[in-house]
Amino acid sequence: MVLALLAGLTAGLGALVMHAGGRIGAESDAAVRLARELVETKAPQLAKAPDPLAELERLFKDVRRLRHVRIALADAPQSVVCDPVAPEWFSALVMPALAQSRIVTPVATIVVSANPLDEIDEVWQELVWLSMGALTLALVALALGSLGLTRALRPVVAVADSLSRLEGGDYGIRLAPEGPPEFVDIAERINALAITLQRLDADNRALVQRMIGVQEQERRDIARDLHDEIGPVLFTARATIGALARMAATRRVEPAQLAADCGRIDAQIAALQEINRRILGRLRPPALEEMGLADALDALARGWRNAHPEIALDVLGEAAPDGLDERVALAAYRVVQEGLTNAYRHAGANQIKVRIDQAAGVLRICVQDNGAGFDPTTDDGVGSGLGLGLRGMRERLAALGGALRIERAAGGGVSLVATIPTLAGATPSST
Repeated sequence: MVLALLAGLTAGLGALVMHAGGRIGAESDAAVRLARELVETKAPQLAKAPDPLAELERLFKDVRRLRHVRIALADAPQSVVCDPVAPEWFSALVMPALAQSRIVTPVATIVVSANPLDEIDEVWQELVWLSMGALTLALVALALGSLGLTRALRPVVAVADSLSRLEGGDYGIRLAPEGPPEFVDIAERINALAITLQRLDADNRALVQRMIGVQEQERRDIARDLHDEIGPVLFTARATIGALARMAATRRVEPAQLAADCGRIDAQIAALQEINRRILGRLRPPALEEMGLADALDALARGWRNAHPEIALDVLGEAAPDGLDERVALAAYRVVQEGLTNAYRHAGANQIKVRIDQAAGVLRICVQDNGAGFDPTTDDGVGSGLGLGLRGMRERLAALGGALRIERAAGGGVSLVATIPTLAGATPSST
């Protein structure tokens, strides 16, 4: 702003100086013409006057009343008493070509010439006053502009402080929407950002708590299996081995009894192996790594049909594609597993359909049952009203850029629908 004002002031003064020479020259020429006309008008009277010299002196006095004119006799030195106001450099800059006129009268030859010093002084004073006025106005405008800009940019301090607090993890800040419309919009956006970050922070904390809860539940389940299933088998095996040891010590070993006891021990070890496979399968399905997603889902379906023959389980649609990323395949397997578990435990369904298809780089899994269902609008189908299993599944899918939703089926029951991007480099989403 300062440079612009100075440039404008300099340009204005430069234009005035450029036109000052012409103005001064025009004034000087006009004054010389007027003085010449006055001298020529009174020249005939000089010869008729009783005292021509006295009359000539009066003529000089009349002409000298005119501005910008010098008058003198041709053979006399021309001197003008003058105390110029303008500096010499300015006078030299705007000094025009001086007009001069010689007038021959019966008494003497008179020389009339221009004297532009008075006009130069006037121009200089005008420039000085104009410069002072323009500079004063420029300073006032600059001060007002600076004051207005300072007041307008005052919210920037609050914005910077809010961003620093957001960076430090303080998501409870709220900016007052004040100032120019642009800053009001920025304040509203920062407030929305703080609310979003606060919600995400709360979701992350809740997720960590849910993860801890899921881990503890899994530990309790494993501990229960170890206590309720493996413990009795181990106790029975130890009792059988103890009986064999006592029988061997007394040397009363009967082959038939020995074979029966060994058979019992073998059955107990087989039971231990089955329990071990079941626990390992719950922790991580071995069929997924060995056979791929399609065969692993077939194995899961066969296991469910054998364990729950009263439920009609149908796996339809395109075969699950091979070559999927391990995380995607595991997530798809867990979705089907969780859907089957919920349909059996909570919905009381007797018919379950599983649909798997892939299109446009997205794997879609749908598990539909005809059970009692629930109202998915209570929490948009993916909210806090869901169990730990489905909430954990939602977070697992979100980390892969996928989504999980619960839909009420047209013929009754519930549809669990999951979508997972299968393209490499898919960007995770918080949907």
